[in-house]
Amino acid sequence: MPAFSPSEGKAVLSKLDRYFEEVLCTFFLSVVVGSVLLQVLLRFVFHSAAAWAEETAVYGMIFAVYLGACMAVRDRAHIRITLLVNRLPRPAQVGCIVVADMLWVGFVIFMIVQTTAYVQLLFEVTYQTPGLGIEQRWVQMFIPILFGLMLLRIAQVYWRWGSDGWKNLPL
Repeated sequence: MPAFSPSEGKAVLSKLDRYFEEVLCTFFLSVVVGSVLLQVLLRFVFHSAAAWAEETAVYGMIFAVYLGACMAVRDRAHIRITLLVNRLPRPAQVGCIVVADMLWVGFVIFMIVQTTAYVQLLFEVTYQTPGLGIEQRWVQMFIPILFGLMLLRIAQVYWRWGSDGWKNLPL
């Protein structure tokens, strides 16, 4: 079996970097749509319901929202008030952006710590979801992981900005 060449490996990593969140977001939003559609069909046509459909829709939406936030971090697509920042001189622009991002990093780290503590508490109790019958800890474990991905994406933005010679702004 032939091994990957370095250029092929780079291409795979580049695609993974670019499309990781999009693929997972698409999958989880498809789960939401499929679950809701199935539930509507079961209720109105067959006068029945699936106990698991509501939970899969909720969890799919939660995962899609957090992955969408990670994607927005990567693309610097979060809502920012740049009208005033763009009118400032360059050093003040950079300062405002960096201070805002450091506050954001602080918030993300705080959320990683708090959600990890919450997940650790869930490992001390047994709480099964009523519809799917899975342990809640396994679902909740993804939230600190996704905040960690968000932190990684913030670092990646600054790595790319530094690799670009600190030109423009990391907007």
